[in-house]
Amino acid sequence: MALTSFARSAHVGRSACFGVLLPLLVVCAGLADAAEPSPPDAAKADTAKSPATPPAVKRPPAPVRVVKATVVDVPVVLDLVGTTQAIASIPVKTRVDSQIESLGVAEGDRVKAGQIVFRLDARAVKAQIAQARAVLARDRAQLVLVQSDLERTEQLVATKTKSARDLEAAKTQVEAQQATIDADQAALDNLTVQASYYEVASPIDGRVGSLPLKPGSSVRAADSTLLATINQLDPLYVAVAVPQAMVGRLRAALAKGTVPVEVSRADGMPSAPVVTGRIAFIENTLDATTGTLGVKAEIPNADEKLLPGEFVNVRLRLADDPGALTVPTGAVQIGQRGAYVWAIDGEGKALAKPVSVDRTVDGRAVVTKGLSAGDTV
Repeated sequence: MALTSFARSAHVGRSACFGVLLPLLVVCAGLADAAEPSPPDAAKADTAKSPATPPAVKRPPAPVRVVKATVVDVPVVLDLVGTTQAIASIPVKTRVDSQIESLGVAEGDRVKAGQIVFRLDARAVKAQIAQARAVLARDRAQLVLVQSDLERTEQLVATKTKSARDLEAAKTQVEAQQATIDADQAALDNLTVQASYYEVASPIDGRVGSLPLKPGSSVRAADSTLLATINQLDPLYVAVAVPQAMVGRLRAALAKGTVPVEVSRADGMPSAPVVTGRIAFIENTLDATTGTLGVKAEIPNADEKLLPGEFVNVRLRLADDPGALTVPTGAVQIGQRGAYVWAIDGEGKALAKPVSVDRTVDGRAVVTKGLSAGDTV
């Protein structure tokens, strides 16, 4: 019995030792597998699966242009956008009731002052003029008769054949007949003036527009329809609105003499010519809604390349500013604290430098504060 129990105890002890050693062997085998180097093919496969990181590219510094602040003569100019206007635009209407007999011009023709544009049917007024002339001739003949009676009456009064009352009556008849002749002449003059209304002439040199009514059309003085519109195209007005802040400079320039005005088309064509004129008119009141002053310049337009209603670029040359410090407009930047430039110091470093800019003219910025002549930006 004791031997059997001992054998059983030994068997149980061996089983317990195997139960403990088996997990330890499994762990050791795993560590051995992990420590064993992987085959070369497997390493290549893993490398092919993972993307390669590109090497960092070192970019060269960006090139920039540098210029020096220079002192040049820069005019004080005011660049605005204006509109062209005809100095005179005449609406042509009839002053009498009639019918259009013929046209003296075609649509779009140039006309001279006094040139006939329309001829109306004037037969009725011509007949009235003939009648007035006949009445005038009759009354003049009657005047000769009463003047002869006056002479005879004066002779008879001298011989005391007739009384002084008869003489006064004869003189009254002569004066009354003379007044009748004057009235006849006035009526004839009135009809002559009316006859001139049947030939509609241009009051100015210009160009006629469209002609909505043709020969045979009836016209009335009370109608609102225009026969035509004639615009004076040479010279032209150019209207601009000058900001209130520049009105003082403008008035100072006008006090010194003529202010030249340069006008060019606003269509951006490089071949567009620049026309030079002068300021001809200034409004006497500022526009409170826009804070601007209306100004009109007069420019020549003999070739009629500009027409009323066009937008044009206008430059008013107010004064000359000799010795202004300037830099290219592209060198001036705008930041949260205002205008600044990148100034190059003695070590070749770029530093942001605040500046004050008075105006820009033809791609140059006039700097009044922050830079000196010769500074590199």
